[in-house]
Amino acid sequence: MHDLILEQDDDIITPAISSHQKITSNNSRRLMRYCVYLSGIFLFLSLVFTGCGDDQADNNSRGIRNRTNMDSNNASAIPVQAVAAKRGDISSFLMQTTTIEAERQVDIMTKVSGQVVKLPAEEGLHVKNGDLLAQLDEAELKINYMRSKVTYETDKSVYERSKEMLEKTFIATEDYEAARLQYESSKSAYEAAKLQLEYTSVRAPFDGVVTARYIELGQRVNVNQPLFSIADFNPLRAKIYVPEKDIGRIYEGQGATITVEAQPGIEFKGIVKMVSPVVDPESGTSKVTIDITDDRGKLKPGMFASVFITTETHKNTLIIPKRSLVLETDLDQVYIYRNGMAHKVNLKPGFSSGDDLEILEGLQEGDLVVTAGQDGLREGLPIRIPGLETTMANSTDKTANSPTMAINVPGQNHSSERSDNSSLDPERLKRMEERMLQNPEIKKEYAKRLKKDPDLKNNPEKKMAFFREMQQKMQNR
Repeated sequence: MHDLILEQDDDIITPAISSHQKITSNNSRRLMRYCVYLSGIFLFLSLVFTGCGDDQADNNSRGIRNRTNMDSNNASAIPVQAVAAKRGDISSFLMQTTTIEAERQVDIMTKVSGQVVKLPAEEGLHVKNGDLLAQLDEAELKINYMRSKVTYETDKSVYERSKEMLEKTFIATEDYEAARLQYESSKSAYEAAKLQLEYTSVRAPFDGVVTARYIELGQRVNVNQPLFSIADFNPLRAKIYVPEKDIGRIYEGQGATITVEAQPGIEFKGIVKMVSPVVDPESGTSKVTIDITDDRGKLKPGMFASVFITTETHKNTLIIPKRSLVLETDLDQVYIYRNGMAHKVNLKPGFSSGDDLEILEGLQEGDLVVTAGQDGLREGLPIRIPGLETTMANSTDKTANSPTMAINVPGQNHSSERSDNSSLDPERLKRMEERMLQNPEIKKEYAKRLKKDPDLKNNPEKKMAFFREMQQKMQNR
């Protein structure tokens, strides 16, 4: 019975095991298919992400290369300074140089001999008309004056009695005439003695300033010896000589501007007082006298002055700095910044006033004109303006029309150094000299340097160095 039971149990267990094995096998196949499916998804996503990463890496690589190229281009570009051409007013001037003079300046001479016993006047003293400047010893002249006065009064009494007696016919006409002549003689002597006594007091002939004193206290002076110089500083005057071709543009009452080296940056106003009606046949010029207003008392006679007379004004015209002109050519040319490149432009200039130049043709408002570093530039060379946000790689024409662009350029002399090898060309140096010496300030400084170093005139290296120095000073203003 036991065996039967076992057999029965085996029969029961065996089918159960077989059924379990079937179930397990099915589940395994499902699990395997699911794992294969997940593996496919993971493989697909891996390939997608890997491709995107490669694209991003390629983009980053290209960006790095582009930035490197731009940085390389910027590093090779020549640094310059530029300003935008703008509109404004500019005037035409006649400019002449002269020395300032006082309206009146005289030397006071002594009219009598004597010793100086008082000397209240000193150089620089402001005096009024009639103020005592010096007193001479009057003792001897005073005695002579008293003697002549007594004689005069005596002869006057005799003459008056003779006149009364002549009317009554008590004396002859001859006696009356003798008394009259004696009276007139003594009167003249008295007046002369009185005048001589007055001359011992040296007085100011007009309001002014004592500019020089030639005597000392206790000194004995002789007749016609100079004692003082006095000048009237109100107003001061400037006398210029205008060529006959320009004299028609000058008229009385015309305004003028005066500058002096001793007061840099200050302009003084003046007005044309007189225009000579004749032209000097030798010089071909006519004298023009200008009265100068100096309320601040900063001008002195003898100062070297530049006189500018306004003859015409242009309103709302295009203006650029004069220092932007290219000096190595006879033409009026400038370089402008456009698309990161230097472009040479021919100009038609108009009025020139100080550091400004009117442009009639060749530029438009907003064009960036190179004002420093243009020496040595050539058409198409890459240039850059330090501080300008755009670079050569992505700059556009819009950049060239920026309304404000006055940027200081570090190292702006590099271009000048590159052009030094060609700067000693005789023709180029000659043209530069002609253009630079048109500036009165540079011309005056050149004359000073010649006095100190005569070799400057014939030494090309020294001459070029001088013009470079002057150009640098103009650029740094």
